Amino acid sequence: MREIELNGSRTFVLPVIKGLVSEGEKVRAAIVELRPEAVGISISKEELQGLRSYQDEEIELSDQEEAYKAGLQEFGEVQMPPPCYREALKVCDELGVPLIPLDMNEDLFSERYCELIGGLELMKESFFSHRVARKRFDLESAEAFVLDYDRKVNGGRGLSALNSEREAHMASTAAEMAVGRCTLLLLLELERADGVLRRMEADARD
Repeated sequence: MREIELNGSRTFVLPVIKGLVSEGEKVRAAIVELRPEAVGISISKEELQGLRSYQDEEIELSDQEEAYKAGLQEFGEVQMPPPCYREALKVCDELGVPLIPLDMNEDLFSERYCELIGGLELMKESFFSHRVARKRFDLESAEAFVLDYDRKVNGGRGLSALNSEREAHMASTAAEMAVGRCTLLLLLELERADGVLRRMEADARD
């Protein structure tokens, strides 16, 4: 867990691995220990609403999500929706801590996706999706697998640009959250955590 000063707030950043059941306890322990004034989470407001309404119904996964789950299962039990997010919602509700979505809302994401992802990249993405189960990924650790998966699945120019914009959006939202609060905890998906941190640290220096 990293700590930075952001707009006068002690801001703690905890990277999380989406899907691993063991990440849920890590999140619970961090929230209980820090007792932050708010928790930021790297999902959209619509995804947070979906978590609140989730009733343990079965979730149908895409080919890419199935490949991700299969690789991650090398390191422990995997569940969807991600336990790191479900446990954050549960603990924040128990403690009365505001849980704030950091990522782009669905309208903005869809708009930028359409603007950044060209037709050729869409074709490549579709082709890759059908072949992703045959790909080899780094299985040295859960962290290595997640980062390697992200590089191979989201490595196109448009997708890379979109994820960079997401990181900037999350950093900006975190900076707004920090105003008037003494302590924050940010739960950032591992794939985007370094990018968000770099932007927050750069903003803190300005």
